[in-house]
Amino acid sequence: MAQSVPAPKEEFAVLKFVTLAAAMLALAPLGPLGCPPIEDPNDTELPERGTLAVTATAPSAATIGETVCLQATLNSSAQGAVQYAWLQSAGAGVRIANPDQASASFTAPSLPARQTLRFMVTATDEAGAVGRAEVAIAVAADPNYGTDTSPPARPVADAGNDQKTVPGTLITLDGSASTGINLRYAWRQVSGTSVTLNAADTAQATFTAPAYDPDSTNILLFELAVTDANGHQVTDRAQVTVRDPSLSDRKVRIATSLGNIDLELNPEKAPITVDNFLQYVDDKFYDGTIFHRVIEGFVIQGGGFEPGLVQKATRAAIVNEADNGLSNVRGTIAMARLSAPDTATSQFFINHKDNIAGGDGQSDLDPGGVSEDGYAVFGEVIAGLDVVDAIAAVETESRSGFSDVPVEDVLINSIRRLPAD
Repeated sequence: MAQSVPAPKEEFAVLKFVTLAAAMLALAPLGPLGCPPIEDPNDTELPERGTLAVTATAPSAATIGETVCLQATLNSSAQGAVQYAWLQSAGAGVRIANPDQASASFTAPSLPARQTLRFMVTATDEAGAVGRAEVAIAVAADPNYGTDTSPPARPVADAGNDQKTVPGTLITLDGSASTGINLRYAWRQVSGTSVTLNAADTAQATFTAPAYDPDSTNILLFELAVTDANGHQVTDRAQVTVRDPSLSDRKVRIATSLGNIDLELNPEKAPITVDNFLQYVDDKFYDGTIFHRVIEGFVIQGGGFEPGLVQKATRAAIVNEADNGLSNVRGTIAMARLSAPDTATSQFFINHKDNIAGGDGQSDLDPGGVSEDGYAVFGEVIAGLDVVDAIAAVETESRSGFSDVPVEDVLINSIRRLPAD
């Protein structure tokens, strides 16, 4: 579904009268989207990978004890056999049955309150092409949770959040949010470069991040098993990604068909948004996408469509961080989204003018402006503002239900991290 920044003030009334489908398309997306990798001459040492189109499906809701089926469907051709890997990414930990198959399952756990469990599947063919998809299941609260009228509540394993780090860092795997009666803990490494786990039989295990390997995924996967006093055992997993220490964790370059735009991101003010954006960057998701919506004096928007206005599949949406104190002034980069606040994915926009209260832009995109929630700024242009101006000045047209589409494609050849300072 397309995402968008609100239209300029003079266009807003007209947009209310278009059909829902046309409006969603015309408001070119302001959220995450991706594209096939195109080789970047400044990054030739990194091998390119193909992309598989994968869809993950499951029931939207479940109750305690219900078997929930997770299904991965390949929507594109693959070379040779395809390997699947299911991983839980959020919520109370559960044991996934057949995690290496297209069809996996788990048993809905007993929970004190309604909770959303999220799962991700990764598909890889013999040529190294990779595809990922996510699915979420809302598990209802157990009405008898923790009472004497029901069987003893089973423990809940929580391996903590996924982490990113650089070589040599001491990493703590934190399972202290797990719940149960007199829990026993057991950490183990599932995959990745082998490391030595310290205190693996406690809630918090530690290890030192290994060296970065340019020929590896550099993803280390760990599993926490918790066992309660009744012998019930459940597991949860967490992954740690070791990133290249020679590359910046806040500066990136957008290489476009009209020149380069360098950005400095602000992880202190917008940690969730920056992490989401850099994940798309590291996945080379933006390679070959276009700026599909260009309005001079307002914004240039891209990151979700390929040439021909083909929309890319994205990861799950993120929380809106527009209340972080950063404003949509000229040269800042922010996330595009749907009308609801927490719907940004891959699409972003760069403010061509000051889109703030009293600014010279066409809309106020800060909280309390055209949207009460606002649009989340997460960085700024530090070089190439002239390229932003050049893109804003291109000729546009209405096409395939979209408005303000450049007549000639303005390509995003790649987005890459810059060398670390």
